[in-house]
Amino acid sequence: MRRHLSRRKRQSAIIASRRLDRLSETVSDLFIKATENEKILNRYQRFELQLLDVAGFGALLDMLIRNSVEYFQLQGAELWLYDPQSTLSELLPEHYLHTSQLRLLSSADELIGLYGSRPTVRLVSDEVGALPIFVGHRMRSCALLPLVRHGVLVGSLHFGVNNSERFAQDKSTDFITHLASIVAVCLENAVNQDRLHRLSMYDMLTQVKNRRAFQLALNNEVSRAARNGDPLSLLFIDLDHFKAINDQYGHPMGDRVLKEVAQHIHQMLRKTDHVCRYGGEEFALVLPNCAQQRAMEIAERIRQQISELIISDDKGVSVTLTVSIGVSGWFDIATVHEMDTAADIAVASELVRCADKSVYFAKAQGRNSIHFIGMDCGQARTSCLHALDDSDTMYCDGAAWSGSVGEAVNPPKSTHLDTRRNDVWPEMIL
Repeated sequence: MRRHLSRRKRQSAIIASRRLDRLSETVSDLFIKATENEKILNRYQRFELQLLDVAGFGALLDMLIRNSVEYFQLQGAELWLYDPQSTLSELLPEHYLHTSQLRLLSSADELIGLYGSRPTVRLVSDEVGALPIFVGHRMRSCALLPLVRHGVLVGSLHFGVNNSERFAQDKSTDFITHLASIVAVCLENAVNQDRLHRLSMYDMLTQVKNRRAFQLALNNEVSRAARNGDPLSLLFIDLDHFKAINDQYGHPMGDRVLKEVAQHIHQMLRKTDHVCRYGGEEFALVLPNCAQQRAMEIAERIRQQISELIISDDKGVSVTLTVSIGVSGWFDIATVHEMDTAADIAVASELVRCADKSVYFAKAQGRNSIHFIGMDCGQARTSCLHALDDSDTMYCDGAAWSGSVGEAVNPPKSTHLDTRRNDVWPEMIL
């Protein structure tokens, strides 16, 4: 009996020891997993804090599409955003306009196709090829993060890897779900911030840049011209007899004239050019990498097309108008090596002074004309171009030309501008 009891005790002790070992192993495994999860959580939290610290829509896109790939050791990341009114497309940096990593969707159908009616994080491994994501890239597993704000599915962020186990369906999605919420909030904040900034830099009536934006753009372009040695031109455009339009037809017609003229000019120029409302009925155009001859060609094209523009109100009342244009430029930049901010501002101020003086001369010459004054306003290095009547245009360098075309006495050397050409600015935005 005693021997039997002793054997049972030994067996119980062995079983208890084995259970203790298994429990110890389980606790050890749980501790290791908890430590790993803590590291993963910390990694996600650090990335989320970086997202919250980002200022601007473009910088946030860089974080989500580019930085996330290296940070999370991915093979690719892409972002879909719902943009039914093209709000986001107006805020996009130029390098994101044509990239497969970012899609702006005018319809929510494709987003709904990914998540259905109740969007939650999806981990996909076996059926990656069946989804319309990472087209042209072979990913073996992906994580799809729905971006939801105020109950609306506003986008989808996708992470892709070549490891089929990384985003397998048996993995937990707690951390990545939290990340999706943070991304959605950051996107909303960044878009609102950029929209407010854009509103502060644009004239609400004409929807072109305002005077504050003009000054910033001019200073930046002067700095860029100094670095690269590229020519820079500045045009001031003043609407002739605009007060008479307001007096005769009323301010609503005057507002319509300003809007249509601004948009007409904007459509004629490149994306790199800056169209600004300088004040009242005056507009300013900053044209980077634009030499004197081309600036004069552009000015003549604008003058001619505005003179042919017919603007009508809702009642069928129509008006026509002409413009006087002052042109200045900074062309002799090869000798510039270093310029500080004060020098940039000084050059910008001189450009404005010359352009403003050019407009004054253009209007003094009878309006519907163009006048050029270079940076050295104290010298007689001026050239002008203005319309004498409906059919004749006079081009001159200095004050040597007078009278009608063909009656100049000893005309100086100048480049005759063929106003009949329609391709003077080949990079038009239609």
